Amino acid sequence: MTSLHQLAAAARCINDDDWGSERQIAAENLFFDRVHELLRTDQFEQLESYCLEATTEEMIAKALELTGV
Repeated sequence: MTSLHQLAAAARCINDDDWGSERQIAAENLFFDRVHELLRTDQFEQLESYCLEATTEEMIAKALELTGV
């Protein structure tokens, strides 16, 4: 089983050209799908609200914080 930290690492951009690539988007979606499974509804709503104005790196960090990982 892949750990949340491994999924987070894969979801991060490798370089500027990787941002928004099929690889990066698929990895980010997989990460947030797993986060959604781990968080309570109110926590996930908090994350969604935070993500509206956050970078990918900030979103990942907040998700890891909320999951306690």
